[in-house]
Amino acid sequence: MGMSASQARLLYLTAQLNNLSLKGQAVSDAKIRLSMDTEEAQEKYINALNSTRLFVNNNIFSSNGTVTTSEYISLENLKAQGYMVSDGSKVLGYSYQQVATGEKESVLVGYEDDLTKPIYPTKKVPTDGLQAPSATAQGDAATMQAIVDSTGLGEDDLAVQSYTTTINGEEVELNTIAIKSQAGFEAIYEKMLTEANEGNITNALQQNYFIDTDTIDMSKYVSYGIPFFQGVFDGNGTTITGLNGAQGLFRDVYGVVKNVNIDGANITAETDAIGGIAGYLGDGGLIENCNVTNLNLRCELQNKEYDEGYDSERAGVGGVVGYNQGSIRNTSAQGTISIPYADDSFGYIGGFIGANTNSEYGDPDNVIENCYSDVNIKLGSGKDYSNSINGFIGDDTYETIINNCISLGSITTASGETINGKDLANWGPVIESNINNMLALDTRNNNDVLYWGSTTDPTFGNGSRQQPDSIRDAMETLPDGTELPIWLNPGTAGYDDQIQASGKNNKLPVLNLSGLQQAGLLEDGEKEVPDTDADPIGYQQKPIYEEVDVYKTELVEDPSFSISSMALEQGLRSGAYQLVKQASEESTQTVSLNGLFYEVVSLSSCSAITDKAEDEAAQKAEAEYNKAMEEIQAKDKRYELDQKKIDTEYNAYLQEEESIKTVLNKNVERSFKTFG
Repeated sequence: MGMSASQARLLYLTAQLNNLSLKGQAVSDAKIRLSMDTEEAQEKYINALNSTRLFVNNNIFSSNGTVTTSEYISLENLKAQGYMVSDGSKVLGYSYQQVATGEKESVLVGYEDDLTKPIYPTKKVPTDGLQAPSATAQGDAATMQAIVDSTGLGEDDLAVQSYTTTINGEEVELNTIAIKSQAGFEAIYEKMLTEANEGNITNALQQNYFIDTDTIDMSKYVSYGIPFFQGVFDGNGTTITGLNGAQGLFRDVYGVVKNVNIDGANITAETDAIGGIAGYLGDGGLIENCNVTNLNLRCELQNKEYDEGYDSERAGVGGVVGYNQGSIRNTSAQGTISIPYADDSFGYIGGFIGANTNSEYGDPDNVIENCYSDVNIKLGSGKDYSNSINGFIGDDTYETIINNCISLGSITTASGETINGKDLANWGPVIESNINNMLALDTRNNNDVLYWGSTTDPTFGNGSRQQPDSIRDAMETLPDGTELPIWLNPGTAGYDDQIQASGKNNKLPVLNLSGLQQAGLLEDGEKEVPDTDADPIGYQQKPIYEEVDVYKTELVEDPSFSISSMALEQGLRSGAYQLVKQASEESTQTVSLNGLFYEVVSLSSCSAITDKAEDEAAQKAEAEYNKAMEEIQAKDKRYELDQKKIDTEYNAYLQEEESIKTVLNKNVERSFKTFG
């Protein structure tokens, strides 16, 4: 039986309805995609508005002076603002060139024989040491004998004798009172103090003394220091222990103190001139070959009126000498100095010398040579102090000559905190004298080791971290013609015998004080001396210098270099590049590139650079957004119309389908009735 027309129409309508459903789904999918396109356009627009670029404000104004123009950063416009760009190893767009300054310098190129200084073979000669008094020796033997006789002691304790010693590098023969026992020392010590108390400073205080025993114990005394000493006091390497009181061994020294070691002294006083060896070293006085170890010095002077006339503003406190007008050679200080009442108007505090106040400006006879300070200075509870505090010399008012010296130790508050003063030893020596070969351990800058060669202005900024040859190779010529190295480097013979703990802990060169003191001691027996009667076996070497041009590093623009503004900006933002400005000298805030110093400038703190949105880019993004939204809206309207058309057709087909189904159902119903 064939298909009726109604059934065929019904099949057609079903197919059309399915087709319209598919079209409707396609329109719905298209509208979803349109919604996604809208979100993408909005996100792109927002990102464009939020994106910024780096601009340089070139300070270019219009005729009325009110408009400032900006440009994308470039090497050229950064240069106009005084800035350059570094990648950590070089400055972009520049090269370094060595340019002759027109000056000359002497460079060591070799050595040659010095025919004026022959080297002779050596021979052994006897050394007699202490002998009977000599009529030609310096010192009044008769006066000395009277002093010895007045003590009532025998020759095992005290005796007048002669010996040859070295003072200021020259051999001299002296008549001396040889102190051979503890009792002998105590007798002389008490006699000098008694004479001083009686106002007699022309007898025992003017004589020469030689200690012929290993140790002296002063624990039975309260030391106020031997005053007005004018003779020669030769400890011959003896160690004085048990020194306690208000002053070092001497109050005033106008003569010579040599070969004395003072260990473990405890000094506490309210006076304004205190030192481990002497409160005051007078003009023409000399301290040499002396060592102060394990010093505990405490100055309790306060900022108030004292009946004795003491004044905290003129106080001189030092590990060796409080006030110095003389010379000090081959001498050291190690220990602690405490100034609990120090304030910003306190006097002069130095690890080695409190105040260096030579009576004549630039006096060539006043020398500080081959000396070191390893003293920790502890101040009061404050943090701000004057600049008269120093690890070596607290106040260097007048120029002296400083050769081969070391400044170690620290300067802190009583609780161990660093202080805020800028001109302290921790920032370099800060010394006015002419120095040659100095080393300082800068404890406020991570134990930075600085060396100074010949200079009259040894500040932190002009120190070098490179050990100069003059420290490495310095020699001391002894009176017998032999030479002794002044400085010892780690690993060399005698290095471990030195007491310079901070220097050795930091692997620094140390001064050969043990060797220098040993060379000045009196020893019986034999010694090697040059045999000048024999033929020379060679000659000392003298250096050969050549005058060469002095060059300096200059920064020269490289015209072939180029970099885009965007690449420059990306490098600065990522940290691959840094803004820098040329600096005149090295400091803790500078970096070194090819021997020139630069100050690093952070991008955020650079006032010449502005990080802002681009007006043209924002306008372009807005135009693109508006165009995209117009297209999206047009498509959306078209999709709405398509959907309405589909809905209309779908409803029409659906009604027709319902009508046909109704007719077919009625026909079926009639057929059941007819055949039923």
